[in-house]
Amino acid sequence: MKRGNIIKKIVIFSMCFVLIFAIAGCGSKTNTYKPGSYTASGQGKNGPVKVQVTFSEKEITAIEILEHSETPSLGADALPLIVEDIKANQSLAVDAVTGATYSSNAVLAAVEDCVKQAGGDPELLKSEK
Repeated sequence: MKRGNIIKKIVIFSMCFVLIFAIAGCGSKTNTYKPGSYTASGQGKNGPVKVQVTFSEKEITAIEILEHSETPSLGADALPLIVEDIKANQSLAVDAVTGATYSSNAVLAAVEDCVKQAGGDPELLKSEK
């Protein structure tokens, strides 16, 4: 009987231990930024794509394409779409625009650089969607 009680206590203790760590691991981490505007470039299909990203303390508030040499009606048309996806989702885990992968990836790389400049963790934005 004593042995049975000890086993029950060990099982209950183990389950509580696992539950505590499971709950602790569920806490979501969020980025904080140094408010301001930052610029960076990413390599597009036809050259660099330069962006300016504006941050509040808690989010990306604006992304502006400053310069690019992307093909009109292809890469150039994709730029505002990828910008809107990043801003709307507050995430770098967005899909590239079909037919404009290089242009999309250029914007994502430039925004990632700006996140780093603002003191944020781009890995958190890559995992959130």
